Amino acid sequence: MKHYLVIGGTGMLQAAVLDWNQEGHMVTVIARTEKKLRRLAECAAHSERLRTIQADYHQLESFQKKLEDVPPPDIIVSWIHHSGNSAIQALCNTYGNASKRIELFHIKGSSAQDPLQNYVPHYPDTIDYYEVILGFQLTGSTSRWLTNEEIVKGVGKAVKQRHSRYIVGTIEPWNARP
Repeated sequence: MKHYLVIGGTGMLQAAVLDWNQEGHMVTVIARTEKKLRRLAECAAHSERLRTIQADYHQLESFQKKLEDVPPPDIIVSWIHHSGNSAIQALCNTYGNASKRIELFHIKGSSAQDPLQNYVPHYPDTIDYYEVILGFQLTGSTSRWLTNEEIVKGVGKAVKQRHSRYIVGTIEPWNARP
């Protein structure tokens, strides 16, 4: 059994959270909305293995205090928008001194394909850092953003395959994005 810490697990990653819980893993979810966290808990197959914590990563001091109450996980899956880069760094700072290796899957939007817009936190050797970039789908002569189902499947593959950079969908050609 692994311990997953999922930041932003009540939206597009909700199905992944429920899958990991169904598989018997301990899953801790930090999200902004208490109502969505309650709904998530109602859907969990093993509610005793799901911990929900209400916190907003934009409120950095409060977010960090909540992190300190979570034992070091095995795997962190974090969907934090680029406006919350300091929260990603807080994750690395909080768990960087853990006595075990931690895998951090940093979920990012398609703009992360541009090195000038791609934020990578400073992380210690005890954290294995992976980027998961969410792209788009080309359908004939048009394009569209990924569905939640495609995102969940892609994030699941990224966690299993552990490539340093995993792209869900495509990011090329950049001028074809929706």
